[in-house]
Amino acid sequence: MHADYSHGLALIAAGVMPMLSAPAMAQYEPVLSLDGRCPGVMRAEVSGARPRSGLSLLFASETGSVTIPWFWQHCPGVELGLGRRNLREVASGTTDESGNLIIEGRVRSRACGGYLQVLTFPLGGCLTSNVVQIE
Repeated sequence: MHADYSHGLALIAAGVMPMLSAPAMAQYEPVLSLDGRCPGVMRAEVSGARPRSGLSLLFASETGSVTIPWFWQHCPGVELGLGRRNLREVASGTTDESGNLIIEGRVRSRACGGYLQVLTFPLGGCLTSNVVQIE
């Protein structure tokens, strides 16, 4: 007797069964790197994220362990490596089919010494990157 599992696979791919697809998230670990000097034009590169996922580049003046509040649109309950002081989103985008994204912009002197972290919000889970200091 031959079992037909094709319907179950379609449900997993559609995100209907997120607990079965959750282990696949473990293969994705977004990594943030910065290039450039502060103040001036800098380039933030994200690699290792889930393909075609939404991404927020977050800034804070300090490191810490802020938990995203329940009223935020994405990822409530996720703990960041950033502190509360001046915490905000400074850029957003969508990763390409390889899970990469490049964001370039001018960084003002008051941001120098601050910290950046990436938060991805793909279907089925939210991931955070390493924390990088702006130098």
